[in-house]
Amino acid sequence: MKFILPLFISLVCLGSIQAQSVKELQKKSNDCYRSGDYKCAEKTLKKIIKKDKKSPSLARYYSDLGTIQRRLGKKDDALKSYNKAIEINSTTVVFLTNRATLYMQLGEFEKGDKDFDAAIALEPENFAIRSDYALFKKRQGRIKEALEDYNDIIKANPDEPIFYNNRADTKLRLEDYEGALSDLDKALELNPDYHVAIITKGEVYLAMKDQKKACQLFNQAIAAGFDAKQIESLLAPCK
Repeated sequence: MKFILPLFISLVCLGSIQAQSVKELQKKSNDCYRSGDYKCAEKTLKKIIKKDKKSPSLARYYSDLGTIQRRLGKKDDALKSYNKAIEINSTTVVFLTNRATLYMQLGEFEKGDKDFDAAIALEPENFAIRSDYALFKKRQGRIKEALEDYNDIIKANPDEPIFYNNRADTKLRLEDYEGALSDLDKALELNPDYHVAIITKGEVYLAMKDQKKACQLFNQAIAAGFDAKQIESLLAPCK
């Protein structure tokens, strides 16, 4: 099971905004977002942008607006918002990675690559970005490239179980089952309660035609608190 690091969402901070009306709108936007009312959050954030055009937080307003619009399925609008954020401030990594992941979802892979490369150049030690980039390469079928990326990431971060899990998922796609199991054993050695790694291990055994072992692992993860609804398709052979 691939583990996707959280999308780089960062709701705007108030900073030193003076106008009380903007503060009130900001609170409303945040409340709407937290409650899942994205239409309300979008509408309110647009009002903030209109009222606070000279704010030092303007680029972040646009980036957050883009993220909200993605939640609403408005990908074209989201792209325009991300473009505006980067037009104002092209050196903030989160703006670049937000647009990069959207480009990948839109199938504009070359543009996504360019944004990821720019983000990594700004923060070369940010391995969360590198892992996200490797994941998107994997989704494009660039499996060997993704594997090389994970090799480099793990070399620099040998104690992070998530990276072993993600490399294992990559090896699974290359049908390197023994290599995948080795990585998962390492991930679970580092964190025995890492449910995602247990699920991934079950997927490897399914690929190896060991249905009994796979189902044992899936049920083990569920018994430990993993949401069974997330792996309904994997559980089908276990019924």
